[in-house]
Amino acid sequence: MNHADMLLEGTEAVLFDIDGTLIDSMGVWEDIDRTYLKRYGKDMQPDLQKILSGISIRETADYFRNILGIDEPPEKMLHDWNELAYQEYHDIIRAKPDALRWVADIDSRGIDMAVGTSNTRALAETALNVHKFRPFFKVILTGEDVKRGKPDPFIYLECARRLGKDPSKCLVFEDISSGIIAGRRAGMKTCAVWDAYSEYEDDEKRKYADYYIHSFADIFNNKVEVLCRRS
Repeated sequence: MNHADMLLEGTEAVLFDIDGTLIDSMGVWEDIDRTYLKRYGKDMQPDLQKILSGISIRETADYFRNILGIDEPPEKMLHDWNELAYQEYHDIIRAKPDALRWVADIDSRGIDMAVGTSNTRALAETALNVHKFRPFFKVILTGEDVKRGKPDPFIYLECARRLGKDPSKCLVFEDISSGIIAGRRAGMKTCAVWDAYSEYEDDEKRKYADYYIHSFADIFNNKVEVLCRRS
């Protein structure tokens, strides 16, 4: 059995994260956050990106307000982050190699797909449209749609619910451990995706995922790592 068939055997829906999974965007956020904090005379703590990894954009706003002391309404924070990141998402960030090919392959098999991202809707829609992913996804849930971000399983359970699919028949692609844990807690199969930004988490990602790929080309080249999922 080729690895595309192996991944999709018994699968009725495939769910994707966006940042670091479908697109190579994780690295831009350190500069965006540094620029944003500078407006308020704040220095950026060295571990900020790790702290924010996976949590929803609304939880991020809460962190900036309650921990970092930025006295702004969450809606204004989201607006400002969208403004700071828009050009990067529209003009600079690139799709992961063979990601669109894989999404198109899944679609050709009649399998439904959804997105569950911690990012804002504006940036998610921008990325999906620019890189031609948007027509393939029936459901898009963002960090603005949930109260609890990853590793809470809600976003993926809600994706499955809106698609009308049994979570146990879903496969999740994620680049960070909190997202993989969210998929696992939802009772779904998970495939870890390598990303330079989260390479330090590779052992943790392999611990919780069912599969691991360095790139989507691995699927077509029969190089998917099959992992022993632990209880």
